[in-house]
Amino acid sequence: MPVKTLRNYINEVSGLRFIYENLKLNSGIGRNKLLNSVFLVKEFELKNALGNLSETFNFVKDKNNSDCLTKSVHLLYEINDINATIKNLQMSRVLDDIELFEIKKFSLISQQINRLLQASGFYTIMLHDLTEVIDILDPEKTGIPSFYIYSDYDEELARLRKLKNNTDDPAASEKHRQECIDIEDKIRADLSKKLTKFASLLSYNINQLANLDILIAKSVMAVEYSFCEPKISAEGTSYSGVFNPQIKEKLQQQNKDFQAIDIVINNNPTLITGANMSGKTVLLKTVALSQYLFQFGFFVPATKAEIKPVDEIILSVGDNQNEMNGLSSFAVEMLNINKIITEAKSGKEILALVDELARTTNPDEGKALVSAFTQMMKELKVSSLITTHYSGIKSDCRRLRVKGLKETTVASKITVENINDFMDYSLEKVTDDKVPAEAIRIAEIIGVDGELIKKTKEYL
Repeated sequence: MPVKTLRNYINEVSGLRFIYENLKLNSGIGRNKLLNSVFLVKEFELKNALGNLSETFNFVKDKNNSDCLTKSVHLLYEINDINATIKNLQMSRVLDDIELFEIKKFSLISQQINRLLQASGFYTIMLHDLTEVIDILDPEKTGIPSFYIYSDYDEELARLRKLKNNTDDPAASEKHRQECIDIEDKIRADLSKKLTKFASLLSYNINQLANLDILIAKSVMAVEYSFCEPKISAEGTSYSGVFNPQIKEKLQQQNKDFQAIDIVINNNPTLITGANMSGKTVLLKTVALSQYLFQFGFFVPATKAEIKPVDEIILSVGDNQNEMNGLSSFAVEMLNINKIITEAKSGKEILALVDELARTTNPDEGKALVSAFTQMMKELKVSSLITTHYSGIKSDCRRLRVKGLKETTVASKITVENINDFMDYSLEKVTDDKVPAEAIRIAEIIGVDGELIKKTKEYL
């Protein structure tokens, strides 16, 4: 099975595109490397990735490093992707003037960034010294990122160029020009041969500078969005103040607050109940996003987090079930549920996030399905959050409830525009299996026809 990269997940995972589009990457090499980064599952890989990010984050936060950071970011912006040129070097091909210019420019920038980082005591990213490469491509010691076949490369070339420029005889000028071309071709071949031994150093540096761009961008985002450094846990996952950055930003633009949530996820299922509009779906998507960010080496949107790595995250929500043409939403949901069970039985560590399981079938079968699935998750010890509207779920599992609408004596002030201000999205532990009955109250608040409300109450 091919390894999936961040590029594959961007359009699949809610909120991940928002993260990607708001990352302040400065180079094409950084963007390309980030898109091709893989989902990390091994503890040592996560420790390394998060350790490097932690060091960079502390560097970025320190105002004493602002000048170094500003200059480094500007230089990263100037870097071109020279991987194709490096590949030509590795294949012992003769480089043209543009390729030689690319190597010279890159080497000069690499040296500048290396000096800046070392002067600031930042050693998370280490670069090879490319002085020898610059000496080969800059015989006049100009330090300018431009290139042509300098006369300094060959005495005969210098002599012929003078003759060509000083003669009034067209035939002689053309003869000297052709002689110059022959020598220039030999010089290009000689330069390419000399540079071949530096191909691995150039490749290493370009990879390290891509890493630097990514680490700075992740750190800047963590500062600007108040992300925290997650701890790697072997036991389970817990968040204090986890939030959805995209929704939080949107609410802030409307001068509204996003209520962060505390939640613990262990190796057993947690059943979450709550009325419509109580944030259950947002919670599942936020947990999924945070897990993906963690396993792609990001800090996470929370005030504190301890996260257990998993092999796979499976999120089953209603808004993506129309992607499989020809199947009903219930059929697609059952395929998702079957995938969770199959993967769990195969021995994989799964994070299963299931929203309103079996809500599109009849209540009797729906309750039975939720009860059976929750019980299986307990038996298979799967880390899982399962939301439901059903009461009477027969399963020995941990139960949480979204607190929902706050008690208020000013109900007339609640409108469809401000109803979120009167919702308490925090979770409380419960022991009963009853689901909050707030549907009619919410329908009244948002202005549903009064006659329908009245008749509904008569049937209760």
